Amino acid sequence: MIQKEILQSKKKLAFNESALIKEFLKKRDSQSYLQERSKLMDTILSKLWQNLEFKNTAALIACGGYGRQELFPFSDIDLLILIPKKINETLSQKIEQFITIVWDLGLRIGHSVRNLQESKKEIKKDITIHTNLLESRYLNGDKSLYKELKKIIHESIQPIHFYTHKIKEQDLRHQKFNQSAYQLEPNIKESPGGLRDLQMIQWIGKSYIVKFSTQTLIQKKYLSTENAQKLMTTDLFFKGLRILLHIIAKQNEDRLLFDYQNELALLLKYKKIRYKKRSELLMRDVYEAINYTTFINEIILKKLDPNQVIKLSEIPESHFLIGQNDYLEIKPKFQKINIQPYLFEIFLIFQKYKHLKSLGPNLMTKLSAAAEKINLTFRKDKEQQDKFLSILKSNNKVNRSLRIMNKCNLIGAYIPAFGSIVSQMQHDLFHIYTVDEHILNVIRNLRRFAKEELKHEFPDCYDLFKNYRDKYVLYLAALFHDIGKGRGGDHSELGTKDADEFSKLNHLPSHDRELINWLVKSHLTMSHTAQKLDLSDPRVIEEFAEKVSNKERLTSLYLLTVADIRATSPHVWNQWKATLLKNLFKYTLNYLEQDKLSLEDLITQRKEKAALILNTYNIKKSHYKSLWGNFGKNYFYRYMEEEIAWQTRLLFSHLTTNKPIIRVRHRPNGEGIEVLIYQKNSALIFNKTCHFFDEIGYSIAAAKIFTTDHDYALNLFDIIDANPKSISYEGLFKFIEKELTLRLDGSKKSPPQTLSERSRQAIHHTLDTKISILKMDKSPIYQLEVITDDRRGLLSLISDELSKEAISIQHAKINTLGSRAEDTFLIKYEKNKKINEKMLSDLQRKLKLAIE
Repeated sequence: MIQKEILQSKKKLAFNESALIKEFLKKRDSQSYLQERSKLMDTILSKLWQNLEFKNTAALIACGGYGRQELFPFSDIDLLILIPKKINETLSQKIEQFITIVWDLGLRIGHSVRNLQESKKEIKKDITIHTNLLESRYLNGDKSLYKELKKIIHESIQPIHFYTHKIKEQDLRHQKFNQSAYQLEPNIKESPGGLRDLQMIQWIGKSYIVKFSTQTLIQKKYLSTENAQKLMTTDLFFKGLRILLHIIAKQNEDRLLFDYQNELALLLKYKKIRYKKRSELLMRDVYEAINYTTFINEIILKKLDPNQVIKLSEIPESHFLIGQNDYLEIKPKFQKINIQPYLFEIFLIFQKYKHLKSLGPNLMTKLSAAAEKINLTFRKDKEQQDKFLSILKSNNKVNRSLRIMNKCNLIGAYIPAFGSIVSQMQHDLFHIYTVDEHILNVIRNLRRFAKEELKHEFPDCYDLFKNYRDKYVLYLAALFHDIGKGRGGDHSELGTKDADEFSKLNHLPSHDRELINWLVKSHLTMSHTAQKLDLSDPRVIEEFAEKVSNKERLTSLYLLTVADIRATSPHVWNQWKATLLKNLFKYTLNYLEQDKLSLEDLITQRKEKAALILNTYNIKKSHYKSLWGNFGKNYFYRYMEEEIAWQTRLLFSHLTTNKPIIRVRHRPNGEGIEVLIYQKNSALIFNKTCHFFDEIGYSIAAAKIFTTDHDYALNLFDIIDANPKSISYEGLFKFIEKELTLRLDGSKKSPPQTLSERSRQAIHHTLDTKISILKMDKSPIYQLEVITDDRRGLLSLISDELSKEAISIQHAKINTLGSRAEDTFLIKYEKNKKINEKMLSDLQRKLKLAIE
């Protein structure tokens, strides 16, 4: 084919492709589009094959998605060129020419050239190739070669081997997505509950059932007519969505990225409602389709299992249940039993037998159908209430039971408030899961505290959880802690109301009800205190201790908080946050358990502990008496005894140094490093430090800014390692000490910093920047809180703006939650000048303007 003909063919192809898309956008018939596009490619490829006069020297075969006539706008066109055993030079040149012209036409092909023997070897060796060929379709060339191939494909299938390897393949694919598709940008093809899981049903069915189809599932009573219809509707929903996604992205894109969600929602004519954007309504439908696909995939694949070796085990507690291999299943003769009275009893039996890994497909189908019939009468039934609570009180398989219950829609049916947050998105820039998935992840994390083999993750949480009185209280608090989201208003208050109603309805003891209510209402308190306030200040600990009031509440809140933060996103939790929470727990517990000491006594105690540490270095009180005197009384409110001892060792012989002293060390008992700055007080120390760490790409997690009585700055910065596995710490520490000294003494300046680009999520789901300034009681200090989307350079920018207003920073806590920043500063106007409301309002406005 000469260049001119290729150009003409390319134009014609583009015209036909465009016409198909226009027709699809008009009629929204996804199945028709996929088939027509496949036929268009059939025509082009067959004509080219004929023009090159292959005749019967080889066979052209469509494979994979193209083979089953499901060719999406930017999908690869999978081809097999099947050749005779021996290939001559002429045929080899024709194949090369064919592939070159196909690429010149702009078609994205994935091709292989094999003979029958090679195909047979590949089929035996690679289950993916076997699957790809299972859906092969003849296009042109030698039909006899293709018939031989089909024979090899079907003769090579060993149903049990094929099933086992495809299930393993699916499990590995799911693991790549952390076993969850309930993330904010799901892959609708590959992630759990996507198109691949629907295709798995077809592949397994075709592997040993002749002319397998959805109708086959109905005929074999593997699927009800109603579920079959829902399966086909879900399949068409995903296909239509994927076609639109390709059209919008103009490439082979299967992730529902934030960039496309709103445009897709517009094309699909979603309309925003109160508290929910149109994109959120679209994604809710996507997650519901994912949930159904996950459910139906598990059920059908279990029913299609060709393994005939079935081990049955009796279940003495039930007349209608039986153990079938590692499933709890319903006996065949009880298929029509009314399962409603036994809904929760089934899970108690499941929890009792350790060898049971899941529920059988027939039992899951019955449970899903029964969930729709749960009503207020059922919820008020004392026997059912006791059984549901017994599931939560079990020592075994609590998380697994709740996961299966959610898959069968039982939790949402029994607790209607939970049903309203199933598939609910969260666009706060740090939760990456839907609300229901996040809640179940919190319960999973609580259950991890109970496992001996995972004790190393959180030894203190393991010990606390092991001795915890009624663990079901924590599970219920977890179930309700975010249940109020998506309704507008304070979700903690709304969740507390829902929890209280549930507790009363289910006759929970008053003590447990009050504790659950308090945990739901206060579930953010510990993380806020640990991540925003100065834990070395005994007044902070005293105030937090008054909020929790006793050891039981403290322990409960600590366990729930750790489990909660870890369940938001893999990127939010780190050792820094773990250390903060652990320290807050430890300091508060000490406060609650010891005799109430005055603040003066606490400071005396802190000095004594620091002195004991210094004594181990043979440093006597006479060495540092002058230093402590010049540092002043407030110094001992700002630093812990270990910090005091370290700083004293470094500085007692440099009380009135003329040069900046910078020292760096590993943080004791935690992630990251500490940077100590000591120099004669001057403007812009905090500002220059922020710019320096921005310059070298390190994040400041916290900063204590202190001015001594003799007017020296004594500042401590906590820095998060950029890449702790590939760092020479000795070299890094020396570099920071040398370079930061040059910045602070004015010998060298950091280059100007600008805010980096917003994350894609922040662009498409804007987080309103919130600036709040509160006056601290009986003090010239103000608390400034900045909540916005996190970007590199943010701290330097805030520092620049405060410097312009002659405001000094006394303390900073930098709290990064995924793509969200919640930074808290204690600030003071220079020379304690009087502040009015207008000045504060102007500062808020200027900061917001600079950030946005």
